[in-house]
Amino acid sequence: MQTGSGVHCDVRPVDDCLVVHPTGVLNLANYASLRGTLLKCAVEQPRALVVDLADLEVEGECLLSVFAAVWLRTCDWPSVPLLLAGSAERLPRRTALRRYVSVHDTLEEALAHVDQPPPCRRATRVLPAAPGSPRLARAFVRRVCDDWSVPEQAVHTAVQVASELVTNTVSHARSEARLRLELRCDMLTVAVSDDDPTPVVLRDPGAAPQEGTGLLVVAQLARTWGCVPDRGKGRKVVWAVLTTSE
Repeated sequence: MQTGSGVHCDVRPVDDCLVVHPTGVLNLANYASLRGTLLKCAVEQPRALVVDLADLEVEGECLLSVFAAVWLRTCDWPSVPLLLAGSAERLPRRTALRRYVSVHDTLEEALAHVDQPPPCRRATRVLPAAPGSPRLARAFVRRVCDDWSVPEQAVHTAVQVASELVTNTVSHARSEARLRLELRCDMLTVAVSDDDPTPVVLRDPGAAPQEGTGLLVVAQLARTWGCVPDRGKGRKVVWAVLTTSE
């Protein structure tokens, strides 16, 4: 997988983890591309994302912040552990990066330190690009949340968020909406993927009603939310994390 000028990434599954092996020189020209590649891997929700840095050269220490940036974008959702391998000696002991990611001497050591994530319950539903899909999404979310014994207030919020996200897909992406619910500990994630890689934009509150104001509702209701586009595959995922604790 080519990430940009001078860096190539080999991605392979190992023990339910995704191991990314970048080779080449990390610089300002390919910083964003490497970040995008890692985010796309995280969206696949492996047990962990392990980056083997044994064959990656870095033009400047500041560029290592790419891994902190990936952690910040994924710590709430999809909540995939990020580990670095083959890099312990190359990272200063006092670097802030060590506060966010686990650093190990070898790939084997990194894989051995991958903890089992908390149990996660998951449900999915594919909805057509049709006006009735938001209604179907609301019914699906309510039924699943009831099955999972989610508190009523959180159910109400999840129903509203799912409705807004599916409405946005049907209205703007004009593709089927792939709705996914995940419950881990007291965090409920509502995610919708579609076949339009254009990132969603949070409009100004004073914009016309049809100009993305549904996302304002999502932003107000969610603990955090985001969008991960994948232009290579022509799709994106918009997600929101809700707290279920009362």
